Amino acid sequence: MPGPKEVDYSLYLVTDSTLVPQGETLLAQVEKALQGGATIVQLREKDLDTGDFIKGAKQIKQLTDAYNVPLLINDRVDVALAVDADGVHIGQDDMPLATARKMLGHDKIIGVSCNNAQEAKEAIQGGADYLGIGAVWFTSTKNLTKQPLGIQGIQGILKSIASRPIPAVAIGGINLTNAEQLLVESRHEDVHLAGLAIVSAIIAANDPKAVCESFSDILTRSIPRQGSQRQSAEYILAHLPRAVSLLRSATPMIHHITNNVVINDNANATLAVGASPIMSQNRDELDELAAVNGAMVLNMGTLNDIEMMIMAAKANHRHGNPVVLDPVGGGATTFRKQVVQRFLTEAPLTIIKGNGGEILSMANRGGRSRGVDSLGNVDETTAKDAVQSLAKKHGCIVAMTGPIDYISDGTRTFAIENGVPMLANITGSGCMVTSIVACFASVGRNDYLCATVIAILLVNIAGEMAMQRGNVRGPGTFRSALIDELYILTQEPKLLVEKARIKYLD
Repeated sequence: MPGPKEVDYSLYLVTDSTLVPQGETLLAQVEKALQGGATIVQLREKDLDTGDFIKGAKQIKQLTDAYNVPLLINDRVDVALAVDADGVHIGQDDMPLATARKMLGHDKIIGVSCNNAQEAKEAIQGGADYLGIGAVWFTSTKNLTKQPLGIQGIQGILKSIASRPIPAVAIGGINLTNAEQLLVESRHEDVHLAGLAIVSAIIAANDPKAVCESFSDILTRSIPRQGSQRQSAEYILAHLPRAVSLLRSATPMIHHITNNVVINDNANATLAVGASPIMSQNRDELDELAAVNGAMVLNMGTLNDIEMMIMAAKANHRHGNPVVLDPVGGGATTFRKQVVQRFLTEAPLTIIKGNGGEILSMANRGGRSRGVDSLGNVDETTAKDAVQSLAKKHGCIVAMTGPIDYISDGTRTFAIENGVPMLANITGSGCMVTSIVACFASVGRNDYLCATVIAILLVNIAGEMAMQRGNVRGPGTFRSALIDELYILTQEPKLLVEKARIKYLD
C-alpha cells in the first residue's frame, strides 16, 4: 500500500476560464503556467455542464501528465473519477470529506478549504491530505461571505495545527507584490505554508510563464527548503528538541494492538515520553478510536485476530493517522511470513520497524530468526540495501534495529550507532522502540523518517544512560532504569543532541 503522498504544493494553480485574456485559451494559459513552474493544477469551473467539464478536464490532464504535475478537480468527484484525476479539492459546503474519500479511495489527493482553526482540525481528523486556507485578502474570483483572514489569520490556523501538521496552501488575493510577505510572516515556529494557490495573477496574465517563474523565485526564497539539508545528521538534530517538546505538549493517544507479553512496558514507555497509550483489541470501537488517535501500533507478537489488525490499520489510515508495523518473528515460520505479506498488501503502512532477521527476511536478503529473536549481524551495505529497497517497494519508512540501526525512506538512509547490548537482554525492548516510534510519528507527520530516527535514538541513548546508573546490576534493574531515562531525556532533549551518534549514508 502507498505511504504518505509526496506532493509539491508550492505553486498551486487554480483555473478560472472567465479570466483568460482575449485571444487566448484556458488550455494555453495552463500550459504556459506549467512551463513556468506550476507544481499542481486545480481545475475549477463552476458554470460548466458535466459533459463540457469532463471534455475540458481530459485536455488539461493530458497537459499535466506531460509535465508530471498532479491534476485536481474542484468539488466534482464525478468528473475526477471520469478523467482519473489525481484528486479533488472540496469546500465546506461541498461533498463531505468522508464521502469523497469513500468514492475516490486512499490513493487520491483530497484537499479541504478552511477558514478557521476548527475547520482545519476537522479536516485533518477526517484524513485530508492538505488544507486550502483562505481567503487571505479580498478577491475578484469569489464572492466572499466571510471577512478575509489576513496574514495573522493564516498564522493562527497554522499555529492551531502545529501538533498535527499537514501541508497547507493559502488562497485569495495573492499576487507578486504580497506573496513573499505572506509566506514569511505567516510562519509559526517551524510550521509554514507549503505553497500558494493562485488564480487571477496567473490565469489573467498576458505572460503566465513569466509570472510563474517570478512566483517560483519568491517561493524558493521564502519557503524553508529542506532538500539537501534533510540529508544530514544535522537536520535530524536540529529537529530533535522541537519534536520532543511537541510530543509532550500534544500528548497524543497511541492505539496499540500489541504482544501480550509487552503490554505493560509499551504502555509505560509511551507514558514516559509524554503520550497516552490505549491497548484495545475491540472491533466495535476501532473507528471511534481512530477519529481521536495520534498513531496506530500493530505488533505481530500475538496474532489472535489478523483481520481486526488490518481493519484497525485501514480505520487509522482513513483518519490520516500513521500506522506502524512491528513484524515480530516475521521470518521465523511460514505462517508468520504469510501474515507479513498480508500486512504489506492489505494494510496501509506508514512505518515498518523490525530487527535484522525480520527486515532482511521481508526484503528477501536472507535473515535468520529463532522465535522472535534475530540471529547474526549484517554488514552496512546489505543493511542499507535492505531498508532502502523495502522502503521504495512499499512506499513507507523502514527501520532495522540491531547493533547499528538503519532507517530509510527509500531515498534517504540514516545509521544510528548509539545503544547498549543490554537492550537485547530484556523481553520486548524492540516492541518498546516501536511504541516510541509511533509516539514521534504522531507529531512528526511532515517527515516520518526524521520522526523514526529521533524515536530510535531516544531509546538507544536512554539505554546508555540507564547502564551508567550505579544501581543497574542486570536486566531487571535495567528495565526500570530505561523507562526512567526515557522520561528524563524527554525533559532535557539537549542531552540527546549532545550524545547522538548518527550518520547519513550516501
